[in-house]
Amino acid sequence: MNSLPLTALLAAICLSGSAVAYRATADVPSVPLRNAAVPGLRMPVVGLGTWAYGFPGEKWNDTIGQTATMEFLKLGGRRIDGARSYGDQAGVGKGVKASGLDRSEIFLTSKLPCYGYNETLQFVDGILATLETTYVDLLLIHWPYSKSKIGTTDPNCKPNTAASAATCRQSVWRALETTFKAGKAKAIGVSNFEEKHLADIISMPDALIPAVNQVEFHPYWHEDGLVAFCQKHNITFNSYTPLSCPDWAPKTHLWPKKHGALDEDVVMAAATAHSKTPAQVLLRWAFQQDIVVNPRTYSTAHMAENLDIFNFELTSEEMKALSSIKPPTLNKVCPNPQKDP
Repeated sequence: MNSLPLTALLAAICLSGSAVAYRATADVPSVPLRNAAVPGLRMPVVGLGTWAYGFPGEKWNDTIGQTATMEFLKLGGRRIDGARSYGDQAGVGKGVKASGLDRSEIFLTSKLPCYGYNETLQFVDGILATLETTYVDLLLIHWPYSKSKIGTTDPNCKPNTAASAATCRQSVWRALETTFKAGKAKAIGVSNFEEKHLADIISMPDALIPAVNQVEFHPYWHEDGLVAFCQKHNITFNSYTPLSCPDWAPKTHLWPKKHGALDEDVVMAAATAHSKTPAQVLLRWAFQQDIVVNPRTYSTAHMAENLDIFNFELTSEEMKALSSIKPPTLNKVCPNPQKDP
């Protein structure tokens, strides 16, 4: 992802006083995007996730999306992560406009389903209209395979079987390339793609390589081989559910720890040692692996906490201990894309 690890680049800034390695916003660093990204585009390390997995009482809507977006931007956050399916993008767009910030200061991510070439182009225009913007900074294919493609006009997605899965995502990727070249997205990438799915894109003739792969990543579920593969190909690895979804997964997955990974002994020990919170420890653990994160919250206090992870460093022993946490039986929050054709 970078010629130097993120932590080394931060140290270089502190030692030299130079802003060459990072353009920081309110002390939040950013990383350069490679591959299918406009030259010079940078992605803030910490963003705001905007979906709540549909848990009763926790589902986001436009009102929550607008308020959370405004609060996050007030605190100095500059990256908002959303998707067509989240049901709150209109609110996010209103929050961006109400912030008073120039659109160029804010990094907006959206995602769309893997339905077909023409459908993708239509989804893009709908997303931009909903967000009230002329472009998104990052556009992702949400999942490598969509079981429902009712009404698709793309022959590459018919019949909707495992056999057409690869040709369909390749066709959708071509539509994202068209979107990128039209200036409607400053970068394009994928989400929930395993190595086999990425290989379908990388193997295409003259294909642009994804700039980002957004994947579930936390101490209970971390695909270290996939991280290495992405970094080898200059694909920025972006973690969602970096805190193991503490307000939802422990209930639905019957985890023994009330707040999931946040309650693990080694996490709490590291938090005590560095005078930080368990959430800050988990975000820092990802950051020290050159991974950018999207913790989701509409608590202003938690937003401020999530943005404050750049003034301490976990030891190698702590990093190893965090990576070695024994996960519960049902250790993955979202569906497993390894099972997708």
